[in-house]
Amino acid sequence: MAEHLARIIGTEEDRVNCPFYWKIGACRHGDQCSRSHYKPSSSPTIVLRHMYPNPPVAIAIAEGQNVSDELLDEAADHFEAFFSEVFEELYKYGEVEDMVVCDNIGDHIIGNVYVKYSDDDAAKKALSALQGRYYAGKPIQAEFTPVTDFREARCRQFVDAHRAFTGLNGGPVKNDVP
Repeated sequence: MAEHLARIIGTEEDRVNCPFYWKIGACRHGDQCSRSHYKPSSSPTIVLRHMYPNPPVAIAIAEGQNVSDELLDEAADHFEAFFSEVFEELYKYGEVEDMVVCDNIGDHIIGNVYVKYSDDDAAKKALSALQGRYYAGKPIQAEFTPVTDFREARCRQFVDAHRAFTGLNGGPVKNDVP
């Protein structure tokens, strides 16, 4: 029995835990979800909810609208500046194994930043240091998340569409340098 429960936790077969929350640390149903949203007391991964201030052109891109090359370049520059600034700050608290910024425009996930540290202690330091801080005039909403494998957190439909459009094989951004 315990083996069966361990196998199904966080999957569609699990009738207790929300599989979406387990995989992406967010659920479109929020508090109205009929399943439990597991919020760990410790984790190597933190989520900074709605931290990335998507410019309007980023929303247009995510919606699949045609955008000029000039606006694409501006959006890329905006994102790169954000990513560098946030990564450099978060690296102060420990080795960052991975950092993912969501470009999904669902209300529950838009602008979420997921940061996986090499260990729980580094994530705890970051979480503690970010309490009461602001970014772009908004309070930083940081918490531990059960997400540790970002491959499962990717929207396959979006990734497949992105690959077809760009010819690229999307993947996580690995960062070796602060």
